[in-house]
Order: sequence, then structure tokens, then C-alpha cells
Amino acid sequence: MLAVLRSVNEEGADYLCNIPFEQWTQAYEGGLRYGHMTSNLAECINSVLKGTCHLPITSVVRETYFRLAALFPKQAASYKGQIQGGRVWCAKVLQEINKAKARPNTMHTVCHDRDNLWFRVTEFDRPHEGIIGGQYRVHLRNRTCDCERFDALRYPCAHVIAACQNLRLDPMSYVDEVYKLETMYNVWKHVFPPILDKRNWPPVSLALFKLLLDRKLCRKTKGRPYSTRIRTNIDIREITNNQKLCGWYRNRGHTSRSCPNQNS
Repeated sequence: MLAVLRSVNEEGADYLCNIPFEQWTQAYEGGLRYGHMTSNLAECINSVLKGTCHLPITSVVRETYFRLAALFPKQAASYKGQIQGGRVWCAKVLQEINKAKARPNTMHTVCHDRDNLWFRVTEFDRPHEGIIGGQYRVHLRNRTCDCERFDALRYPCAHVIAACQNLRLDPMSYVDEVYKLETMYNVWKHVFPPILDKRNWPPVSLALFKLLLDRKLCRKTKGRPYSTRIRTNIDIREITNNQKLCGWYRNRGHTSRSCPNQNS
């Protein structure tokens, strides 16, 4: 991947290489984000705050607070209802595990160490499904698999389920606690208290704040403004070696105002 980036943009590839890989790649993040990448999290936030990008910063902050205040009780009530209904795991994990349970019949599992739960899982080719077979080492005690889906997502992949079926183990015992509905409910149960009306806010002394101007954003006070247009070869006015050309005779080194031949 880095070779492709380097061939496309040398400067961009050098910039990415200076950032630790565990901060922006899923292959090196060590399963800390449970498969979520930065783009996934950004899209989730954008979906909640859709339509607020054009607002001023004060309105964006206010809209963010009130939208989260309405979203958290709604999500908490949904998870609480599922818990009261007797469910333990979230629907997404159950769906993925049920899908993976249909694949072990196309695999051959051999137990190499019953005490340490070492397995070798051989997956057969299935060209009609685009799956190329291979051998995978599964270590249930360390919760690792060579396909690395088990390591990153923290719930059993198809190879882990095949190893569990070999010893009649419950694959749900290898699902991380973060996928429990109780864990999700504990996240969403926090509330955002209502905010007082602006007229009832306590007085704040402006002496505590000091506004600093950004000189780079200020307009030029004297002289003509700088042109930011990208000039091409068809422009009449040319700039060569940082020297302006005379508007009358097209000579270098002076302008039409300081042209020595302007009287003639």
C-alpha cells in the first residue's frame, strides 16, 4: 500500500510514514478499535450532525449538544428493552456469527494441543464464492487466528467457530464483553441535562478572555491587494525572474509609472 502511495504522491507518502502505523492503519492497531477506522467514526459523526456544517461555530456547538441529548435516551431505551427481553449480545455480532457457522462444514480441523487449545484449520477452495482456501492456525487460549479477523474484531471468525465445534466449545464465550447489550446500555444511559435560558446564565467577566488576531488573515491596509489568481502563458502581464514588465514598452526592471520613456 505504501508503495502505491509513494508512486502516486511522494510527499504524501513521506507524511504518512512519519505517523505511527498503529494510529491510522487497521493492520497495526492491535485490535484496540474493534475494526473501526477513522473514516468510519467520522461518517458516524457526520450522520448525526447532518446539515450543521454551514452553521456558525456557536450554532454547531449548540446543535451538537441538543442532538446528542435527544439521541442518548433513545438509544438507551432501545438497549434496555432488549436486555429486559432476555437478549445478551448485540444483533450485529449474532448475525456475523450465524453467518460464519455455515462455513465450518467446508473446513477440516485438527487439534494439535488440547490443553493449550491449538488448532490447524484447513479451508477448501470455493471458486464460485471467490474464496481461496488455505491453512490457518487458531489459538483459542490467546484468542488469535492467522486470518486476523478474530484479533481485530474480538469475536469468533469462521476458523475459530470450526475449532470450537471440534471440542464442542461455546463460541460465544470468545466474544468480547464490549459487544454485550449491558455494556452498550452503560454507554448510552448517560444524560445531557437541559441548559438554562441565556437570560439566566451567571455573569462572566470579559476580562478573563483575551482575543488575539491572526495577522495572516488580515487584509492589506496599504497598496493594492495581492492577486491570488493562477497566471498562465496567455496572460498579457508577465512576471519573469520576479521583475515586473513596463506597461508601455514591455521592458523589464520598471513599471509604467516609473518608465523613463513615458514622456515620449
